Amino acid sequence: MIILVIVAFGGTFFVRDILTKRAVSKVIKIFYQHNALGIHGAKTLRELGLERPDFLQRMVKPRDYKQYALQVLVKKGILHVNVDGRVYLVEENLDQNLRYRGDAR
Repeated sequence: MIILVIVAFGGTFFVRDILTKRAVSKVIKIFYQHNALGIHGAKTLRELGLERPDFLQRMVKPRDYKQYALQVLVKKGILHVNVDGRVYLVEENLDQNLRYRGDAR
């Protein structure tokens, strides 16, 4: 019984990791599609379609990992937030594998 609980607990982390990696790729692709590259192309999360869903939307839709992916990318220095809340992608800090996925439209 204990082994089953440990396997289930580990499986949730594995699935969460896969879904987060997929969301990171989707978020980077969105930044490329909206040309939000560099400080001059900075856009708001609303313009990018990445604003946080309200309570009702979170209740009826499956979990969206894009918000978590945004946090991960900001912590890694790939996304920067201006003083006025606009967000942009810094391509120099982007891993080569992620850059390729973002270019594939």
